[in-house]
Amino acid sequence: MCTVSYLPGQSGFILTSSRDEKITRPIARLSDPVIIHDQQVTFPQDPLGQGTWIASSNTRTVCLLNGAFKAHRSKPPYKHSRGLVVLEAFDYFSLQNFTENYNFNGLEPFTLLLIEIGELLVLRWDGSQLFISEKDASQKHIWSSATLYKPDIILKRQEWFNHWISSTEELSLDSIRKFHLTAGDGDPENAVRMRRGNLYETVSLTSVVRSGIEMDMIYEDLIHAETTHKTLSQSYVSN
Repeated sequence: MCTVSYLPGQSGFILTSSRDEKITRPIARLSDPVIIHDQQVTFPQDPLGQGTWIASSNTRTVCLLNGAFKAHRSKPPYKHSRGLVVLEAFDYFSLQNFTENYNFNGLEPFTLLLIEIGELLVLRWDGSQLFISEKDASQKHIWSSATLYKPDIILKRQEWFNHWISSTEELSLDSIRKFHLTAGDGDPENAVRMRRGNLYETVSLTSVVRSGIEMDMIYEDLIHAETTHKTLSQSYVSN
């Protein structure tokens, strides 16, 4: 998994994640918020690993992609699911505290996006070393999983994204979700909404919309055509 896009806004951002997964894997469901380190955090929970690939409070958003810089050979057993790292990131007071003190040893390689207002960090764990880069939170970005997409395909997807930005009048929630559902060049194996035979496909689309102190999460189960919406603010309201 996945394909992830980031669009900055005047008082927040829109982060959208396409989850590419084995067709046989059980479908996740958007949870009610849970309390982690005095924060209300909502996320779609993976039934197998009990973790997630994307989670958000009203101040912090964390998103996971499998793989670091290139495809790797899985060498289990690992300490635990990478999806638990997403939730454990909320145990730390600051992003810096998390990057400096979390124990990444024993985990399968991954890329982690950590976002707070004005701050966008990209962590890549290659199985033995942690690489940290800071991206410009005022700019638009896209990432693709290194485990499913070769470097030339990742570059091509960046070109689709750049073209979409230059040709779209309004960079809105609806328009970026449409991009995630339709972008490509006729090759279903590498389209943003992908399918590879009876093995992998894009099973869900999740957006986090941050605006001031409010966070909305929109989770669409593409297999069953069901959409769930949760809102977090200073006082939690369920939709």
